[in-house]
Amino acid sequence: MDPESAWEYELGIIQDFKYLTVRAAGWYYDIDDFINDNGITSPGPGFGSNCLYNIDHVRLYGGELEATIKLGDRFRATAAYVYQRHSVDDTGYEHGWTYYLPDLLARNKVKLLARYMVWEDGWFQLSSRYVDARRAQKGGGLDPYITVDVGFDQKFKFDQIEYMASIFCNNVTGADYEEIAGYEMPKYVCGFQVGVKF
Repeated sequence: MDPESAWEYELGIIQDFKYLTVRAAGWYYDIDDFINDNGITSPGPGFGSNCLYNIDHVRLYGGELEATIKLGDRFRATAAYVYQRHSVDDTGYEHGWTYYLPDLLARNKVKLLARYMVWEDGWFQLSSRYVDARRAQKGGGLDPYITVDVGFDQKFKFDQIEYMASIFCNNVTGADYEEIAGYEMPKYVCGFQVGVKF
């Protein structure tokens, strides 16, 4: 096993307009002796074991575009798009029951977030996320998915101490999805949080 080394390049720009902020960034990672943590599952009975080995050369590259709009003091919204790709040199370990960590990355991702101040320091929040189809451990693939989350945050002061209370419900549409193959994510995750800032 050889140590992993890399050259990493990133370039970005931020532009502010009157009501709009735009941010763009790109990256390119050139990695030698990439250490792949590969859970190999043998065919047939399906017994598995972890296996670490080097991939001679891996390249990860992509970009991100984000726009944030602010209308007055009450409404804010952000949209972000991420595109990423990779290329990998063959190692001789390619089999239907093995996987590369870079293969598990989604090519396209989109995030949306909107916040509206209902009353002073009381924010209603709606967010959504799209993740593209991607490969999975043990072969096959994972379907694309979209999730929607809602919540409400309230800040207030009492006796010179700042408090925060929030309620939330994630995946309100009840989407069936997996972030890691074989592990279904829960539906309708609801809860509340209380915090204090000294």
